Amino acid sequence: MKRLILGLLMVILLVGAFGCASTSEVTRAPMTTPAPTTSLGKGAATYTLAPAPVIAIPGAATSSTQYSYDTNSGTQYSSIERMIISNGSMQLVVTDVNEALKQITNLAGTYGGFVVNSNIQENQNRLVGDISIRVLSERFNDTLAALRAMAVDIKSETTSGQDVTEEYTDLASNLRNLQASETQLLKLMEQAGNVTEILGVQKELVTTRGEIEQIKGRMQYLEQSSSLALIQVTLEQSKLTVEFNANSRSVKANEKILFAPTVSGGFSPYSYTWDFGDGQTSTDDNPIHAYQKTGTYTVSLKITDDHGGTVSLKRDNYITVLSGWEAGNTAHSAWNGFTGLMHFFVNLIIWLGIFSPIWIIVLVILYFTVWRKRKKAK
Repeated sequence: MKRLILGLLMVILLVGAFGCASTSEVTRAPMTTPAPTTSLGKGAATYTLAPAPVIAIPGAATSSTQYSYDTNSGTQYSSIERMIISNGSMQLVVTDVNEALKQITNLAGTYGGFVVNSNIQENQNRLVGDISIRVLSERFNDTLAALRAMAVDIKSETTSGQDVTEEYTDLASNLRNLQASETQLLKLMEQAGNVTEILGVQKELVTTRGEIEQIKGRMQYLEQSSSLALIQVTLEQSKLTVEFNANSRSVKANEKILFAPTVSGGFSPYSYTWDFGDGQTSTDDNPIHAYQKTGTYTVSLKITDDHGGTVSLKRDNYITVLSGWEAGNTAHSAWNGFTGLMHFFVNLIIWLGIFSPIWIIVLVILYFTVWRKRKKAK
């Protein structure tokens, strides 16, 4: 019995020694790549993770690859390079809208982009423009800084970034699955034995190919959108311009004249200062004025906007005031009377010419009437 127990102990010792030797051998095995470690916090265990593959996204806005660890499932994750779609919107006040549009167009080309659309129009007597550009995502902040530099005033600015990394990863996974399914369907097509089987496989192939193209299109859109940032800019003109007109420039004394200005740029509301050249002024936007004496008058207008900007326009010898009687007017009236009389005589001759046959008949009848009376008298 003692010998049997001793033999069992020897067997147990030999097995334990063999196990220890195997474990030591695995521990000493060389590692070709140092594994990153992740700590879950103070006092928590540190886990050694194997490097995971990274999906490369061409042209995407990126950040460094990061690793995480799920303690519940024991699964390791690695995030792909981030895909960010950047958008910006700005409302700027500039000195000259036309010049600003040219500068922004050149800016888009300088930063590897292009103009999506642009337009210019007048809104409430103020020149405004809209332009949308795309630039390389890595030059997004540089472009915003350049736009700020060309503005007189920045009324608003907003930026946003949409992370589409997860969507792109899901699309890439679905694409691989669909491509694998397409490969299997092609093999089934070769093995199909009759027309019904061929048509059935072909129908599935068409559906699968459509889904593949749809996913590819979406992935391409995400790649392009993340590589080129979109910036929308609204421009308002700060430069004041003014023009004015009168409804009549040659009038009689005491005849009323309406003056109408056209103002663009600056900041409304505007204030008006009119000088009519006869010692009279007005602050109305559309004044009505009557000159008391004959002569030639210079009219000027000064505009002041809500921010204190000013612009003036002066028109020399703009209004001519005539007296009640003028030689030229009398001659013109006499000539009109003479031509009217001549028209009357011409029309009378024409009417006589038109009805001449009737007058001939009347004269013949009168002749014979007179002749008969004379004959009877004899």
